[in-house]
Amino acid sequence: PECPFGRNARRIDAVATPMAAAERAPNLKQPDRKEWLEQIRNDGWRLEFAPDDIRKDKEIVRVSVKQDGMYLQFASDEMKDDREVVSEAVGSNGESIKYASALLRNDRDLVVKALEKGWQALRYASTEVRADKDLLLGVIKEFWWAAEYVTLPLRMDRVFWFLVIAQDTLGWMAFSYAPAILRANRGLVKKAIDSDYLAFKYAHEDVRRDREFVLDAVKHDWRILSSVPEELRGDRELILEAVRQDLNALEYASDELRQDQDFLLEVLEGNARTLSYMPEAQRTNRDVVLAAVKRNGLALTYAKDEHRYDPSILNEAMQTIHGSCTRRLWRTAYTFGELQKGQDVLEEEDEDEEAAEGAANSGLGDDGSASGMSGATGSEDRNPRGRRSDEEASPGGAVAAA
Repeated sequence: PECPFGRNARRIDAVATPMAAAERAPNLKQPDRKEWLEQIRNDGWRLEFAPDDIRKDKEIVRVSVKQDGMYLQFASDEMKDDREVVSEAVGSNGESIKYASALLRNDRDLVVKALEKGWQALRYASTEVRADKDLLLGVIKEFWWAAEYVTLPLRMDRVFWFLVIAQDTLGWMAFSYAPAILRANRGLVKKAIDSDYLAFKYAHEDVRRDREFVLDAVKHDWRILSSVPEELRGDRELILEAVRQDLNALEYASDELRQDQDFLLEVLEGNARTLSYMPEAQRTNRDVVLAAVKRNGLALTYAKDEHRYDPSILNEAMQTIHGSCTRRLWRTAYTFGELQKGQDVLEEEDEDEEAAEGAANSGLGDDGSASGMSGATGSEDRNPRGRRSDEEASPGGAVAAA
């Protein structure tokens, strides 16, 4: 029947290969060696369709694998055990060593040559080669993920893993492939987290649950908390140590601690921004805010507007920051949001001062005697420098008690 794709469409089974042609027409003359060599020189993959005598022809096989070492899979077992042929193959594609004989996959030099083309060759090397310390250290230094293919007895060698961690900044990542018993070794884990705190998440569960070890690690880097189990995230001392370094550590604290008002106020002493981490019910509670600014005046910055405008809270904050020895009023023209009113108060005080000075000067005679001085003195006793007393100041203005 006519081909549905047209008269000129090629049928799938009409692939122009010597073997396909021979199968369809068995009486036709088989291609000779010279023809096979020419075919394979043009397309190395044709070795797949060659007869057995061609697949074990060293010259023809070398021509094929030189184009792509992966064609070694089509060669005869004899050729896969031939060092020259395999060397030619891995020279063009290192991964082709997986088709070499077991004997040659145990050849360190051939494996090294294959590794020059790609780390994947290590997966197919013999167990003996993958236990070669010097070779593996070199490969892992360049490709840390190659540590997955380390075999016994090297895999259980503590010194080897210490060297892996120490030799490169990414050695801690290779350490993630170490056996569990070695990831429970506190010395190795400490060495790893010295390189990067993320190494802690690969430590054995026993190490990650060791409170003393975790506390020591957190002192080194608070971010260790990201890999700490839940039962330790409620440890007051542990979290406090972390937040002293960075307040963001509170994100890893247990819900119970993040609701603990006393704990949060203790944290706030060192970082005023803690007020913004408090639950809404605490942040909007006047007594809590007042207690906060008594511990750290800068906490006022993170308080709600209603509390920043509260004279009593403001005064406590100012005393915490600046202290007080005069009990005079703090000038806070901006704090209550009434800038103009504050400026008016300050201008009024300046006018009072000028008036007092003018009155004092007018009382001096030509000879410098202080006639009328007693009156001025009496006035100053009542109100020094013309300023209003604390009792006269309005708490709703632009000043706050110090």
